[in-house]
Amino acid sequence: MVLRLTSGTAMEEDARAAEMALKVLTVIRRPGEPFGAPVAALRRIEAASAPIGQTRDDGDRLEDAELSLVADAGRTWSHVPILAGWRAAASYAFRTRRSSPVAERLIFMAVEGAARHLQGLSPDRRVGRDALDERAGGLLMPAVTGWIVPPSVSLTRTGFRAWSPVTGLASFLEAATRSLSHDLGHLGTLRHELARLSAMTSSAHGRSRLGDLIAYLKAQPVISSAMVMDHLGVTRRTALSLIAELVDAGCLSNLTVRTTSRFWAREWAMRGVQGWFVVVFPAAARGRADT
Repeated sequence: MVLRLTSGTAMEEDARAAEMALKVLTVIRRPGEPFGAPVAALRRIEAASAPIGQTRDDGDRLEDAELSLVADAGRTWSHVPILAGWRAAASYAFRTRRSSPVAERLIFMAVEGAARHLQGLSPDRRVGRDALDERAGGLLMPAVTGWIVPPSVSLTRTGFRAWSPVTGLASFLEAATRSLSHDLGHLGTLRHELARLSAMTSSAHGRSRLGDLIAYLKAQPVISSAMVMDHLGVTRRTALSLIAELVDAGCLSNLTVRTTSRFWAREWAMRGVQGWFVVVFPAAARGRADT
């Protein structure tokens, strides 16, 4: 999405798709509390899932009581988080007659994460909107959540397969297992990249702010010079100089390959941008609502 929005060649459909994808990413990052406040969490998911420019008939909306039943369906299986997510998504799919596969996927992720937290398998991520959202417009914000299984990635990593929480549980679990194994296999690469960044920190000399930038990159793998200026409190010239030092060392790559409005990403994150986002939003790139 960063590439499409900064290339100068985006069509009107791209802008609409990117706007919707940004709403979806915001929910992915902070899914809400489907067990503690189910109606608020699921209404937020429905709002993010609505295609840009289209309004939903109030008569088609589920009642608040039905949304609570969707969350209850997941809570019943909270001892197995991945099944909790599946049951909640299936309940929503049945009650809405599959009117929004996007909402179904987000409900899966929200409930799976909430169940993991309930079982003590992940920390509490209930935090408010932070300054990073304002500076980066949400587009570059890191996703730090309790869920671990995004359905879109699992089902498209080795070839596209349709999402349906009503049927096909066995095939989804098989796909999710392969996807998680694939991600675990990257931990060694990530550890190597972080060690390389740490080595750069130790080589910094004098009053260089390189160490501060590297610490920032460990939490925010995609940056712009404006973000560096704001976070480190330095001039644009200093920010660009620090970025150039990491580019020369092979730790950062220019995402946009241009001289203005540039974004840079860590090398490991860059590979993720080329592989992960293209898979998660294949339909969004064509302006379709069902991503």
